[in-house]
Amino acid sequence: MSYSRQCVSLFVLVLVTCVGTDAAGQASRTVSGASTELNGRLDSEGAALAPKTPWGHPDLRGVWNNSTTTPLERLTTEERAQSRAAQAAVREATDGTGAGWLEQAGALGRDSLIVDPPDGRIPVMRPDAIQRLVEREDARTGRGEGDSWLDRNSWERCISRTLPIAMIPNIYNANYQIFQTPDHIAIVMEMIHETRIIPLDGRDHVGDGIRQWLGDSRGRWEGDTLIVETAGFHNRLDGGNYQPSHIIQTGHRGPGGTLRLIERFRMVDSNTIDYQFTVEDQATFTQPYTVAIPMQRRDTADPLNHLFEYACHEGNYGMVNLLTGARADEDLALRAAALVSQQRKDAGHPGIREPAVPIVLPTGGR
Repeated sequence: MSYSRQCVSLFVLVLVTCVGTDAAGQASRTVSGASTELNGRLDSEGAALAPKTPWGHPDLRGVWNNSTTTPLERLTTEERAQSRAAQAAVREATDGTGAGWLEQAGALGRDSLIVDPPDGRIPVMRPDAIQRLVEREDARTGRGEGDSWLDRNSWERCISRTLPIAMIPNIYNANYQIFQTPDHIAIVMEMIHETRIIPLDGRDHVGDGIRQWLGDSRGRWEGDTLIVETAGFHNRLDGGNYQPSHIIQTGHRGPGGTLRLIERFRMVDSNTIDYQFTVEDQATFTQPYTVAIPMQRRDTADPLNHLFEYACHEGNYGMVNLLTGARADEDLALRAAALVSQQRKDAGHPGIREPAVPIVLPTGGR
C-alpha cells in the first residue's frame, strides 16, 4: 500500500472511531452515522427530532443524496424553445445527444434550484465577464473537442469537479458521506471521490498565495446551522484562459479567483438536511445568488447505499477514446466541434452549456 493511501486510511479510521460510539461508549451507530436498527432512516415516530452528537451539535453524520431533476435556473417558454432550436443541428448530425446511466430523483416542486433572486435565475453578469465568455468561445474556432487533453474540462481529466458544482446534483453519483468530530467536518463526495476537510476550531484561512481547486473552507456553528465559508480558489475553475470544450452548465462562470462561497447545513428532521449555498463574485455577477438543495439520508442498511470508490484515473477510458476518436477523422472532429460551439452561440449563452438562460441577445444586451 502506498504512503498516501496509508494516510487516507488512517484518517478515515480515526473519524470512524470518533463517530462510531456514543457518549457511553456504546456502538449504536454505523460508520455512516445512520442508525442500524432503523435501516439508515429514522422511523416516523422519531424522524421529526434531529439527532445530536454526544458533544451537543446537530448530528450530520451519514450518507446523503441530493439528486433531483429540478434545473439550476428557471427558463421561460421562449428560452426553452430557443434552446431546442439551437440543438437541432447537433441532434440531426449525431442522432441525439449521447447516452448515460441516469440516477435521478424527482423534481422538487419548484422551477429552479436557485431561490434568490426570486426569479430563479443566475443574476446578470458584468459586461466584461460576458465578453470574456464570448472571447473564450470564439477562441475555440479551428479547434476540435479532442485536439488535446487540454481541450477537456477538469472533471473529465480527473482533477476536480470544483465548487460549487461539486455540491450540485448531476445525472448520477449525487451521494455524499459526512464525518463529524467536535472540531472538524469531512465531506466525502462520491463524484471524483474528493474529500472536503473543514476545520471548525476558528483558525484563520490560509494565506492568499495558496490557491486550491476546492478553495479553503472554514466552518462554524450558528445555533443549529453549520456555516461554511470558502475562499482562496485559484483562477482556473472554468479552464483558465483556455476554454474547455465540454462545459458544465452548473459550474462557476468566472475564473474563480474572486469567488466566495457561503454554505448552510441545517437539519430539518432526522432524514433531511436543508442545504443552501450563496455565490458571491463581484467581478463576475452584479449580485449574489443562493441555491437550495435538500439532502436526503440514504438507507445504509443496504450495502449498495454506501459509497463506492470512484476510481477516476484508473477507469478513465473515456479520455483515451476521446483523443483516439478525434484522430480517426480530424476534419469530422473539427466540424462537430464547430456545430456544438454554434449551438451555444445560437442559444444565447456562449461559453455555457445548455440548459442556461441566455446572456447575449442580438443587440448585445441581456
